[in-house]
Amino acid sequence: MRDTIVANATPLIPSGVAVIRISGDKALEIGKKLFRISKDVEPRKVYFGKIIDREDNILDEGLLIFFKKPASFTGEDVIEIHPHGSIPVVKKIIEEAIYLGARFANPGEFTERAFLNGKIDLVQAEAIAELISAKTQKAAKAAVNVLEGKLSKKINSLRESLIELITLIEAEINFPEDIEEIDSDFVISKLEEVKKNLLDLYSTYKKGEIVREGIKLAIVGRPNVGKSSLFNAFIGYERSIVSDISGTTRDFIEERVKIKDIPIILLDTAGIRETTDKIEKLGIEIAKRKIEEADIVIFVFDVSEGLTEEDLKIYHEIKDKNHIIVGNKVDLGKKDLDNFIKSDNIIYTSSVSAIGLKELEEKILEKVGISEKEDEVYINLRQKILIEKAIEGIKSIEEEIGFLIDNKEILMLNIQEVEKNLDEIIGFITTEDILGSIFSKFCIGK
Repeated sequence: MRDTIVANATPLIPSGVAVIRISGDKALEIGKKLFRISKDVEPRKVYFGKIIDREDNILDEGLLIFFKKPASFTGEDVIEIHPHGSIPVVKKIIEEAIYLGARFANPGEFTERAFLNGKIDLVQAEAIAELISAKTQKAAKAAVNVLEGKLSKKINSLRESLIELITLIEAEINFPEDIEEIDSDFVISKLEEVKKNLLDLYSTYKKGEIVREGIKLAIVGRPNVGKSSLFNAFIGYERSIVSDISGTTRDFIEERVKIKDIPIILLDTAGIRETTDKIEKLGIEIAKRKIEEADIVIFVFDVSEGLTEEDLKIYHEIKDKNHIIVGNKVDLGKKDLDNFIKSDNIIYTSSVSAIGLKELEEKILEKVGISEKEDEVYINLRQKILIEKAIEGIKSIEEEIGFLIDNKEILMLNIQEVEKNLDEIIGFITTEDILGSIFSKFCIGK
């Protein structure tokens, strides 16, 4: 018998209503003592009553709901108590539950029990944590998609393809006279199909990081091309100093905005040029570091003046980065650019009249591959590492297929190793260390 756990499932802050969750074999017994309910408590019915401590003092009035195993979140008997959100009251109810035989839950322990009891797989468990910590609606929707099983379905489909291949090879090994021999072309075609799908999933990691954490966007260029004006136009107010004096921005300025619900970490950097000013030099060095950290670099030049040698020098420093070229101050006119960078689309903007800003926003999202689809799923770092191992395993098999096709036992073992990586993603293979690492990141009460 597993012990019974208790914790507040809502934040410990003053609020209209709080939720205290109890899970385990003694949950109903403890709930009935706290509520002093004499009649049978039926599952999924709401009971109103007074919450009592061990000395029959009334702590509060509230609601009680019973979820009978296995039809509960954890797969165990679960009691939810809904008192008012008074911090002392919530703490006292938890203290009383502990006195009656529960213990305070570890971070993520309710979700861990749901996983261990087969209510959800490990991918869905991780999605719960991502849903709770989501900073935007898009990040929340992506987490819900995973929680609903969309990622698990894809992984399981690939597992089944590998298991089918393993089964065919094992049948040939055991019944060589009765089973047609499997050739290398057949094995490669099956593995290539799995690898292609794994590569598609692997590519979602970076997008997921952007949806969850945001895009780092550095605005760079020589002094006085309108970087700070563009920065202010993005954030909607004057945060960065705008001046006709070159070198006004000596450090970097950072703000957070959103483009279509995608977080943007916007960096206005010092103008890059040759200078003897020590403070400005430091700002330029910081700007160069920020360029290296950025997901996208917006290279800004003054299109009314045309491209200078200084502009071109800066461009050649950032051209190998993921970048967007912006010809700013288009309201003042356009100089001929002598077919500059034919392969890139230059976006013409005016911070003063807001020309081109919407087009620039669209270009930013296009550059990182973010779409407005509602059904997208993204993998996390743990899943990415395991998918990478599976892909490398398939590549290794393909490279050695000439030897392996004549040694089917070894081929089968190698494919099984690939499949084990997918098992670990779903949670069919786990260790205490892995579970401890995953669930320790959850909040208390979830």
